[in-house]
Amino acid sequence: MSANRVIDPRAAEKRRSLLITFAAVMALVVIAAGVIIWAVNRGDSGSGGTAVPTAGVTTDDAIRVSAAPAGTTPPVVITVTEDFQCPACKSFEELMGPTLNSFKDNPQVAVDYVAINMLDSMSSTEYSTRAANASMCVAENTGKDGDFATWMKFHNALFVSQPAEGGAGLSDSQIISIAKESGVEGVDSCIKNVEYRNWIDETSAKAMSQPGFEGTPSVRINGDVVQLSTPDDLQARVNAILEGAK
Repeated sequence: MSANRVIDPRAAEKRRSLLITFAAVMALVVIAAGVIIWAVNRGDSGSGGTAVPTAGVTTDDAIRVSAAPAGTTPPVVITVTEDFQCPACKSFEELMGPTLNSFKDNPQVAVDYVAINMLDSMSSTEYSTRAANASMCVAENTGKDGDFATWMKFHNALFVSQPAEGGAGLSDSQIISIAKESGVEGVDSCIKNVEYRNWIDETSAKAMSQPGFEGTPSVRINGDVVQLSTPDDLQARVNAILEGAK
């Protein structure tokens, strides 16, 4: 009898439809669970991450290192967009950092630093965001009078201690230790709570949407994207602009 059993095609189709529907529902459940976990890990479900800088940040979301009088724009503005997880940014800092630092006492030149989180996906702990946030925590804590010497120490130390790309990145405790070694106290909770998360996200999106942006480091002089080969090249470009401004 079993060999001659007739299979109802409508019943088989119904069972197949039920199985497909069940699989689809389970897939949606898995996706929803992943989204919830992602949101919790980012801290979006809490009250943290909503702080906005109040000191030392330009209208272009940069930390400006310059001896120019407050409220003025010098003839030369060098904008460096960087990611603390970016190996090329570390190399750029090692090569160009001394020349950029030499402009700090020149009121005719400003160096603007914009930290973004372009490489967050390369770290399991969103190191790019956490490092950029820590940078803002230190800037807010130490640069209210426009003096970013301490912030520069922290900035440079983050690159010296740059973790391998693709790993977890430095822990919050390690970042806090670097801040303290740079002479900064009172930023522990700001760093742990990623207080500037939303601002970093917005700043990063804005920076990466600019015409001519191709990745980090990105350098602009007076708004124009430039490709720098050597420190002498950078110095020559600055000198040419200053000479033309006379």
